[in-house]
Amino acid sequence: MTVLVEKNTLIPMRDGIQLAADIYRPSAAGKYPVLLQRTPYNKELWPITAMTLDPIRAAAAGYAVVIQDVRGRWASEGDVFFPYRDELDDGYDSIEWSSTQDYASGQVGCYGLSYMGGTSWLAAASGHGALGAISPTTAPNDFWRNHFWRGGALNIGTLAMWAMRAIGPAALIRAKPDLAEMVPLLVKLIDDVDAFGEVLQTLPLSEFEPTRPGDDAFLPFFYEFLKHPVPDEWTASMLFANRHEQVKVPSLTIAGWHDLLLASDLEHFDGMRNNGGSESARSNSKLIVGPWAHASFLHVVGDVDFGFRSNGMFLDLKEDLTKLQLRWFDRWLKDEHNGIDEEAPVKLFIQGSNRWRDEQAWPLTRAIDTPWFLNEENGLSPQTPNPNSLPKSYVYDPNDPCPTCGGGTLLPPQYAPGPRDQAPILGRRDVLCHTSEPLDRDLEVTGQVSAILFAATSGRDTDWIVKLCDVHPDGTTYSVCDGVLRASMRDGHTRQLVEPQAIIRYEVSLWSTAMLFKAGHRIRVLITSSDFPRYDRNPNTGELAHTATRLEPALQKIYLDNEHPSHILLPLVAT
Repeated sequence: MTVLVEKNTLIPMRDGIQLAADIYRPSAAGKYPVLLQRTPYNKELWPITAMTLDPIRAAAAGYAVVIQDVRGRWASEGDVFFPYRDELDDGYDSIEWSSTQDYASGQVGCYGLSYMGGTSWLAAASGHGALGAISPTTAPNDFWRNHFWRGGALNIGTLAMWAMRAIGPAALIRAKPDLAEMVPLLVKLIDDVDAFGEVLQTLPLSEFEPTRPGDDAFLPFFYEFLKHPVPDEWTASMLFANRHEQVKVPSLTIAGWHDLLLASDLEHFDGMRNNGGSESARSNSKLIVGPWAHASFLHVVGDVDFGFRSNGMFLDLKEDLTKLQLRWFDRWLKDEHNGIDEEAPVKLFIQGSNRWRDEQAWPLTRAIDTPWFLNEENGLSPQTPNPNSLPKSYVYDPNDPCPTCGGGTLLPPQYAPGPRDQAPILGRRDVLCHTSEPLDRDLEVTGQVSAILFAATSGRDTDWIVKLCDVHPDGTTYSVCDGVLRASMRDGHTRQLVEPQAIIRYEVSLWSTAMLFKAGHRIRVLITSSDFPRYDRNPNTGELAHTATRLEPALQKIYLDNEHPSHILLPLVAT
């Protein structure tokens, strides 16, 4: 089928602002469902806009595809871009326009990854009746709990990376039309991007120069985000924030075990299955989780090759992500009974065995949370600890933070995401390492992982970082999943400084995984107090990096006796 491409079509919003879109549609006369993607990253940037769904193939399959620059970005009108602020209303208006064109059947689906997945959820929450289904990939949900903040720590690496690299250059050019003024600022911004790790050491963060603080800020959202270090009405008003009862159409959620938005995606699926706004939304929503990192659907993730079955172009050797989503939209926008609604609601990639598996629910009802205890011999086992075990200690110095080494990150290329060899940090004095004996049989861990630490610090505040790792027979240690908790945010709602030296029970969420630890491998738990530049450094003084001008070392103690049994909770599944 021949495809027509229409560039820079202007779509009016309710306030008169016009948003530009490129449209890909069949040349043959007819009525076609519309697939809508709304992006801040330039509608012409195909490596992003076509990463999970090829618009040419979709148009050839009988869809009109509308890819739109959001308000304040690229070819669209609007003042300074502010993330998510206008996406619900603009999403509704864009669906309205798309569903009423001469070539439109009246049915619309929303799709896209990352921010575009977020616009899909917000458009769905707008309640427009023409929307028939959505397919958000690695999409945000709650602004404070699992997007730019996690466990009370600021995800400064992602915020700065996103502001400086993804949004900054175009925002600066738009804000400074005078070339003589703009060019030196743009050169300085690029230099700061190249010196990423160094510039992120800025104290206080409220004076972070690359995005120009004060009245001359061209990325004002950066500084607004810093004003909300605890959840409040403003953070609750941002993003989607679990409004699944407002979504009346089924969702296909595509997620990655090593994605920085994994927790959001799992919340979306749970929210739709339990609280979706219609019976169809609740019973037909689906979840697919691969071993992927953010905006990467290859079979090699970090330092691990998971095999061709995991690749987004060879899903279980059956189809690619475009074909998968076209089958999804064929069912709900064209009413084709192709069987996708009869497939299992959950499809998980089990790392280690490197195979896909169908499931009926998430989390798995048959998973059994089992504690594995840390002991004073640097061991890890299901055996209860010795009642006289002495605590382990280390000094966390924020002037020399433990560097980021893998995980669900969105950082410059030198900080590769995913399962990484932990050798660069294993020998550090500020990293505790507890390791099991070699496993005598395969052990599957699938579900939500958490660590319970009984810990004390000499500071008024500090951070706890926990990593679950897989140790191969050759001794290589690969990260599996991890978590962070800011001590002052231990209740998840309010900021309460700690009493120095007080033993406090902390629960650190490592989010979720599906991992088969093979016989002969060992399970390893790493504990430290920084992961920089992924998270902001805790000064230990009781201040936040937002306002701090000094950093202090802190003595950290992890308790291991039977009254303070520090352990990791593993959701074990019988194999």
